[in-house]
Amino acid sequence: MTALIPEMHHFKGSEGGRALPMFHPDGSGNTPPGLMPALARLLDGPVTVEDMVAYVAAVVAHPGFVARFTDELTTPGVRVPITSDPVLWARAVELGRQVVWLHTYGVAFADEGAGRVPGNIRFPAGDPRQPQSLTAVTGMPDAIAYDADLRVMQLGDGRWGPVPPEVWAYDIDGKNVLKSWFNYRKAIPGGKKTSPLDYIHVDVWPGEWTTELIDLLTVLTRLVDLEADQAELLDDILAGPMSTSDSLAAQGVRWPSGPSDRKPRYGLPGEQRTMDI
Repeated sequence: MTALIPEMHHFKGSEGGRALPMFHPDGSGNTPPGLMPALARLLDGPVTVEDMVAYVAAVVAHPGFVARFTDELTTPGVRVPITSDPVLWARAVELGRQVVWLHTYGVAFADEGAGRVPGNIRFPAGDPRQPQSLTAVTGMPDAIAYDADLRVMQLGDGRWGPVPPEVWAYDIDGKNVLKSWFNYRKAIPGGKKTSPLDYIHVDVWPGEWTTELIDLLTVLTRLVDLEADQAELLDDILAGPMSTSDSLAAQGVRWPSGPSDRKPRYGLPGEQRTMDI
């Protein structure tokens, strides 16, 4: 999830990826017609597009989902189990709001009353889980390393910690997040070179990169902390009552069946929406 406008540098593995906006350009929710009313009847309460996105984030955005549905995921597309239990739905929505808040670095679904501070994803002061810069970088680093015993990550002569092993190993689609982040910032950056401009690089470590890395480590640490709750939630959803695509269609949901069903809806939105998933 991101609160930024997707472009060519967004991660896909090769190039800018296909964005799945939460809202259409006219401000309406990017969901199949009839889905929100059907879910509201099913769950006996109002359901918003934000609730739907949070639910999906809670259910699928964790390693437990991938581990359980490894075989199914060989067929492109993510199938989301939809609970019919209002209690499980509410639990998933609250957990998913935390996930989206972290993915967007505190921009989306912020709620100070729930501990989701706007624009600040760091742990409260004094929390021992908060990653810190332990030793400053004094030159442009050319290597990244990890000490599992000390839970310390090292970039050149700079050191950060604590970094749990799960954070050090965190990957997206097989690509390690921290190593990928560093690869574009090391003394001789990696990545494809298509222009002489690609060879121009800073020769002094910028202070803002230290701040950026602390925030990245914080996001990954907090996401790892949520994984057990997400796995338990998925188990509970799969063990309980669920709706199928056919049963929801019987309730009036019109699932997209072709390109014409997926066209953006344009208009004059009453409120600008920018968050994408």
